[in-house]
Amino acid sequence: MSTSSSRPKGLLTRGLKLVGRLTSPETRTGRVFAKAEAGLTKVSSRLSESPTWLRLSGGLMRRGLNLRIRRQSLQEKALQALRMPAASDVEAMRDQVRRLNNQVEALGSQLELVVELLERQERASKATNSTQEAPPIEPAARRHGP
Repeated sequence: MSTSSSRPKGLLTRGLKLVGRLTSPETRTGRVFAKAEAGLTKVSSRLSESPTWLRLSGGLMRRGLNLRIRRQSLQEKALQALRMPAASDVEAMRDQVRRLNNQVEALGSQLELVVELLERQERASKATNSTQEAPPIEPAARRHGP
């Protein structure tokens, strides 16, 4: 009898089954996992309530962010000294080009409206000129015989 029908075929399926067996409370690894998870949850909840931990972690984050800002500033100064554009310069130029593009689009729309209005006025003036310049059509005089 073949065991291929009872064995999962897909890699994802096999992986999920393995994780299920490892974390199941019925197995030794599952019980260890449950105890470790409970312990870590307890420790993390205590840390999240500790003012000392919050002060320490906040200070570390602040230092990290300040170092990042200082490093970026030094990079920009070095690039400027080499007369090369920094990332902030490129971003500023990109913003200026974007604003110019928006202004050009707005001017294009306004220009289209102006052209349309001029064409309307030109058609209207041609229509009034053609009715004023053309002499009224009179019926041809009938000739009566001599």
